[in-house]
Amino acid sequence: MDEAFLRHYSLGLEGERLLAGGDHLELVRTLELLSQVLPPPPASLLDVGGGPGVYASRFAQAGYHVHLVDVFPAHVEQARERAAQAWKGRAAGSISGRTAASSCCARRVSPRTSRQ
Repeated sequence: MDEAFLRHYSLGLEGERLLAGGDHLELVRTLELLSQVLPPPPASLLDVGGGPGVYASRFAQAGYHVHLVDVFPAHVEQARERAAQAWKGRAAGSISGRTAASSCCARRVSPRTSRQ
């Protein structure tokens, strides 16, 4: 796994990147686009490379059952914590999670010029 990748995600900053100071446009627009193509709840969703669960938590709150997979155990734990904080006794969907290494998620793509 790429060292820069490991360093960045090991800092634990990804969870707040989309939420700091309120919902960022990236989060709002992504949720809007996905809601146009996803089946209605209570469907099951697979969030591959789901990080700390920002998107998974929103979909679970909407009633989806989300299975999050990420290469970092800390991200899976953060997703569970985020879900627990968001629900506090309210009925909603669910988040399950596990850590899994995946070459599609963990490899760094080189710029086109260096692939020749």
